[in-house]
Amino acid sequence: MRVFLTGATGLVGSHLADHLIRSGHDVRALVRPTSDRSFLSGIGAELVEGDVTDPVDMLADRMRGCCRVVHGAALVYASGEWETVARVNVVGTARVLAAAARSAVKKAVHISSVAVYSEHSEGEGEESSFTDASPESDHYARSKREAEREARRVERKTGLPVTIVRPAAVYGERDRLVTPAIARMLRLPLIPLLGGGGNTLPLVYAGNVAVAIGRALETEGGGDTYDLGMDHPLTQRQLFEFQAHGMGLRPRFVRLPRRLATAGTRCLGWLGVGTPGARQLPLERVARIAVGENPYVSRRAHEVLRWAPPHQHRAALQRTGHWWVGHHEKPGQKES
Repeated sequence: MRVFLTGATGLVGSHLADHLIRSGHDVRALVRPTSDRSFLSGIGAELVEGDVTDPVDMLADRMRGCCRVVHGAALVYASGEWETVARVNVVGTARVLAAAARSAVKKAVHISSVAVYSEHSEGEGEESSFTDASPESDHYARSKREAEREARRVERKTGLPVTIVRPAAVYGERDRLVTPAIARMLRLPLIPLLGGGGNTLPLVYAGNVAVAIGRALETEGGGDTYDLGMDHPLTQRQLFEFQAHGMGLRPRFVRLPRRLATAGTRCLGWLGVGTPGARQLPLERVARIAVGENPYVSRRAHEVLRWAPPHQHRAALQRTGHWWVGHHEKPGQKES
């Protein structure tokens, strides 16, 4: 099958393009003129220039001949006003899916996020309705909720089958958010383990997310939603240890009591301190996830899609750490 892919230069998108091409499918990737296309060109993807905010007719023309669409382009915890984020994440979603319906695409997959869940709805499952109870400054979470509503609106109006997938935090080669943050922490003399470090984290490898999306593309019909929050169990301590091994480091840890960690981040939140590298991501949410158990067990993805993630975290994190050193650090030097 020929798949039209937005967001292909990003983390999940690049892994998905690679997975689809290795599986024998054709990939046509929508890329902006300023995007780095080297990886996509290297794996043989067909590239067409454009933007998710282009007119529907223009997008539909670029999709001609494709039988599937995966919409993954989004601003992920980027700085900017709500209007800027909404134009890409909400308006862009509506236009891409409307174009898919107009160009006779048979099915679409919309990549959302577990960020749609509020603190009170985490872990309730894909079939529960999420609420809008999140900080006004969390433009990303708001935009992903509204984007899902747009996806379902287009589905109802046009009959285009749409599957929604909600990945948790994703890491892997070509990551610009999670992996850099972990790499910086691994350069500290002592790495804090919040609450002891034995809890499981809602963190998934991009290659495993790609496999799940590939399974969704093979199904018929739409109207379904899947959390992708647990490919394999991963503890907080393992996250640091496995990536450190790939970076050639031996981390030393210090344990911070859970109450101290949550109280400290709450105070920092009151002071307006955001998450390093993703300022709009509420620090309290990061801390709550870091000390708790993974609420996104992905039961439906495993049972309905028969998602069998092929990559274990130990090897995936080691590869990711090795990639980070090779692309962002000079030999013998610490990252500044």
